[in-house]
Amino acid sequence: MKVVQKHAVIDIGSNSIRLVVIGIDKNYFFEELLNFKAVARLSNYIDNKNNLSEKGISVLLTVLDRFQSILSRESKVTVIDTVATAAMRKARNSGQVIQRVKERTGLTIRLLPGLKEAYYGYYAVINSTFVENGIAIDIGGGSTEVTMFRNRELIHSHSFAFGAVTLYQTYFAGNDREAAAKLRDFLEHAFSGYSWLTGQALPIIGIGGTARNLAKIDQVQQHYPMVGLHQYTIPRERLGSLTHQLASMTQSERESMDGLSKDRADIIVPASAVINTLMQMNQGTTFMLSCAGLREGIFYEWLLHERGVDKVPYVLNESIRHLRRNFNLDSSHTNYVKALAFQIFNGISPLIGSTFSEKQTAWLLSHSADLAYIGEYVNNESSSAHTFYLLTNISINGVSHHNRLGMALIASFKNRAKMLDFAVPYKKMVTDGELKMYETLGSVLRLAHDFDRTRQHVVDEVRVKIGKKRQVQLEAYYHDDAFFEEQAAQKHKKHLERALQQSITIKFIKR
Repeated sequence: MKVVQKHAVIDIGSNSIRLVVIGIDKNYFFEELLNFKAVARLSNYIDNKNNLSEKGISVLLTVLDRFQSILSRESKVTVIDTVATAAMRKARNSGQVIQRVKERTGLTIRLLPGLKEAYYGYYAVINSTFVENGIAIDIGGGSTEVTMFRNRELIHSHSFAFGAVTLYQTYFAGNDREAAAKLRDFLEHAFSGYSWLTGQALPIIGIGGTARNLAKIDQVQQHYPMVGLHQYTIPRERLGSLTHQLASMTQSERESMDGLSKDRADIIVPASAVINTLMQMNQGTTFMLSCAGLREGIFYEWLLHERGVDKVPYVLNESIRHLRRNFNLDSSHTNYVKALAFQIFNGISPLIGSTFSEKQTAWLLSHSADLAYIGEYVNNESSSAHTFYLLTNISINGVSHHNRLGMALIASFKNRAKMLDFAVPYKKMVTDGELKMYETLGSVLRLAHDFDRTRQHVVDEVRVKIGKKRQVQLEAYYHDDAFFEEQAAQKHKKHLERALQQSITIKFIKR
């Protein structure tokens, strides 16, 4: 990617301060270039007069000096968006601190109101995940932002004046044996004041470091085989058990816990209680992690304004656009193969069982075709294995982990035996019925790929005829020379025959 400009975001939170630099090219493709974090715990430096103390200001200035030094060595940085949240909102002397930062570093801090911070979290979620209806929660060090959205539109939002650090200081800094019960009572009272947070039965989407740590811990405990945290889901019951487990451990035990950052070993207890309490009161069935949050929301606001749209129209298509560019996929070829695949699939649909909805199978076939044999970018001879590896090891916005696995099995399909080999580590994630569906869709896609073996689009149309005894005949109408297409199709039709348990004849007809 040829970067033409860079967008920097500095996020001054209550627990940590982070710098992210994103590169953008002329077509608005983007990628993260730099990501640095400093644990500052600014909320610990708010004194009894609600001022950020001199020591806290010194910590802030030291971190920002380092970040500014990094930025000064970066070329093409056109935007530096520096924002501050709860700790600075709470500080009575925030105006003076902002002025000192300006004089010392040249950075202009934008102090975000709580509802604006909440909006950015919502905006990041709807532009980077597949969730259209949900409740997003971002637990910072000194505040907690919640939003409810339906059909990707913001309906309600609120910023609570408590966060992981402040709750820890209030309830767990001493040796109060009733701390957990008191915290639960406090949270239930706080959330019950907003009817849209209770009884909605919506998925809870967690944003921020605490949510990320919960997902990491759960993946370790579940021996989760797929790579990627973004859009990872935890059932409500399992989240409740994990919350209880964390609360029952000593801090030293948590510090050595796989998946948990040592610097969050204390605040993970109240933070997980916040998410779990909201889950229980909302009565939704799943908790999902969004790795995109405040900083990504800020960036999306700028990027989409530059592109002249208010939100990403369809998140998965935007991800596919990036993957096509990154792996040099020929969109003309993939779109052509997709069209042929649907001609075959629609023709044989009367022979396929109705266990899965037509909408679901069409969705899987369509997006698997978009990324079919993406592994050719690595090596043509072993494209199937590379395709499966890439799609199960790349986080793709706009698709669940379960559907990403399905797409990987379909897009990489070579034969049934190889597909089943690929699926072995994921046996807890997929049913036998789903594997049968993936085999059918994969064999359809492979056959469609054969009909464009030369990549010269010589096959104009494939028609399917089903005889009285369910005999299947494919008629491929072509122009010019389809020798290699016919050779490949006749060789590989056996995969679809096995999936359908039906013999197939293929007839090439020149127009």
